[in-house]
Amino acid sequence: MTDYILITSVTAEKLFGVFEESVRETCAKDYSAVQLDAWIARATPARWQQLLSGDLHFIAAVNQTSGELAGFASINPDGYLHSMFVRPGYQKKGVASFMLHALEDWVMRFQASDIYSEVSITALPFFLSQGFSIEREQTVVVNGVKMSNFLMRKPLICQPSETDYDELLCVWEEAVRSTHHFLSEEDIQYYKPLVRMIYLPGVDLYCFRNRERRIMAFMGLSNEMIEMLFVAPQEQGKGLGSRLIDFAIKEKGIYKIDVNEQNTIASRFYQHKGFKIVSRDAFDAAGKPYPVLHLEMK
Repeated sequence: MTDYILITSVTAEKLFGVFEESVRETCAKDYSAVQLDAWIARATPARWQQLLSGDLHFIAAVNQTSGELAGFASINPDGYLHSMFVRPGYQKKGVASFMLHALEDWVMRFQASDIYSEVSITALPFFLSQGFSIEREQTVVVNGVKMSNFLMRKPLICQPSETDYDELLCVWEEAVRSTHHFLSEEDIQYYKPLVRMIYLPGVDLYCFRNRERRIMAFMGLSNEMIEMLFVAPQEQGKGLGSRLIDFAIKEKGIYKIDVNEQNTIASRFYQHKGFKIVSRDAFDAAGKPYPVLHLEMK
């Protein structure tokens, strides 16, 4: 984002200025004047100074032309996104997503499995657009005044290691049994050791973990294609597969994928994501009579 640079040194007074302006002008449509006053009264410059001295990692986006502070955000190593505020004049210009991506990169250094935050009604659409999901709506009391917000969470993409292969295999088998109904038990037992001994070690793996560090979904990439993508049955329909696909396309520049023709749900999903069928083989890579569709995004 060439219009802005990120800095990590900012004063409490500047944080308070952006915070107050953002809350007063942006949140007025969702919160009463009494609620806004209580919110601002709690987060004084002195309070921001305390936060700057704690375990939060603060970043601020600065307009390269004017030098003006466009917004700021903070997070701790556990993945708790404490704050994100953007000046009204810089909203809907990519500043918030610019800062969020930077914080995601930072917190992944600490092996955090996800980012979670207490999100205002006003900010809810932005966080939903960034892959967060609502865990619950809640009422909080700020300086004696009740306010509504949302506890939201976003799993982070990380890379498993060889010690995770057995768990990845379990996810593979559970996913296959729930989606590949055309396979026989004999087929599953045939493919299982191939997945464990050959396919998993032969790709670059990426996954999502839950708060208990259990793997929810994973993807394997080669130099030019998505070789595998599996989501645990209980985690399907939550957007994890879609986010892995987006990561492969946007971050890795990969635009090819194969899918079993009989796995119609997956085939429709990939085509919905923008892939097109370019060819078909009557047999899979193991020589079994399960037709494979070759898809590309053009």
